[in-house]
Amino acid sequence: MHDLILTARENRAKEIEKWLHQGNEAVLSIRANMPTSIKNSSEAYVIVRFFECQVKEKFNVIKHERFEPADGPYTLCSIKHERMAQLKRELMSLEDNLSIGRLVDLDLWSIPDQLWSRSALGEKPRTCYLCAKPAHQCVRSQEHDINDVINYIKKTVYDHLRSEVYAIAQKAITQELRLEHKFGLVTPTSMGSHKDMDYTLMMKSHEIILPYFVDIFRLGYEKAELYHLLELARPLGIQTEKNMMQVTGGINTYKGLIFILGLVCLSLGYTMNHHQDFNHIFQNIHHLSQNILSDFEKKPKTFGEKAYREHQILGARGEAYLGLPSVHHALNLMSNATISDALLRRVLQQLIRTTDDTVLLKRAGSFENYMHIKKMVASIQVDNLEEAKSFTAYAIENHLSFGGAADLLIATIFLYEIKKRYY
Repeated sequence: MHDLILTARENRAKEIEKWLHQGNEAVLSIRANMPTSIKNSSEAYVIVRFFECQVKEKFNVIKHERFEPADGPYTLCSIKHERMAQLKRELMSLEDNLSIGRLVDLDLWSIPDQLWSRSALGEKPRTCYLCAKPAHQCVRSQEHDINDVINYIKKTVYDHLRSEVYAIAQKAITQELRLEHKFGLVTPTSMGSHKDMDYTLMMKSHEIILPYFVDIFRLGYEKAELYHLLELARPLGIQTEKNMMQVTGGINTYKGLIFILGLVCLSLGYTMNHHQDFNHIFQNIHHLSQNILSDFEKKPKTFGEKAYREHQILGARGEAYLGLPSVHHALNLMSNATISDALLRRVLQQLIRTTDDTVLLKRAGSFENYMHIKKMVASIQVDNLEEAKSFTAYAIENHLSFGGAADLLIATIFLYEIKKRYY
């Protein structure tokens, strides 16, 4: 194993040299700073992918390539920048100011084979993870128990991810709620088609449901087996629903979202822990939901079960069983676009068109009217604000609810931000 690691380090040095000789003015190596025993851990992959996305967002990256050798993952980036010393200082700022920055090495080379170090810029060396001494001194003297170092790294990465999931979920839920003229859904200025809920009540619910998404992410992140995750997650979801109902006085503000975004966070945790690609989030949702349609085999009790028996409408459970294909497709609409109200309304329109919503079916009164309403939504020019307002007024007048599509919109926004920051 030691020989494999030495060979991997030599190959990385040769790869950097090759990039420089190919005319790349500045070559950046992004690598997790870890003990040998966890160089290929999920934490290493999280760190490298996070900083790769940070670098691509903040600098003019001409090209980049990922590598997965024996001594851990790393990414090389070719960056166009006029002043190397300034670029190094900006990279040092990422290392020094982000929550997991201490765990990454952002090493910069420029033609001809010059390494831009902190000492070359007159800066002090980086300190140890566990004390204030220079890091290289503690490494050489083996000052600290290796398990203490590993525990520090694992806790730091998990605390970072916990904060990220909470903040991104909060942003996604709030963005959907604040979107105006969205076809009868609750907004800051309208109760929409809902007589029992408003903006204040929806915001109040956030305090209850946001910690749940963090907890269910952690469940997926810590468990090695995929196929029993949903069973383990179910009690968490049920308890969160009860807590929500207590706060709202029995009003169902986000029951559908607890299910949909809960599945996303559960799968995301597992996907990150196994350093899989972004599309595995959807594949893992499909796999962990394989038994989710079993309720349809029993005598129907709920409206959703009756809708399946009469019209083969699967609703949210069908979306989960298929791996949230509607969200996957909706992300294509967003791609690298700047999020705006007009864009979110277009995404919402597509979600309404392409998914089955048992709540809408119930409010429509008949299957024929349900299909008619979906055709109406498809015909709207949502970029025309007056058309969006007009259909919103129609939805409110006819007590129509597109809550299922709203949950999927939140999941889409959440995954858009996750992809931008980690994939």
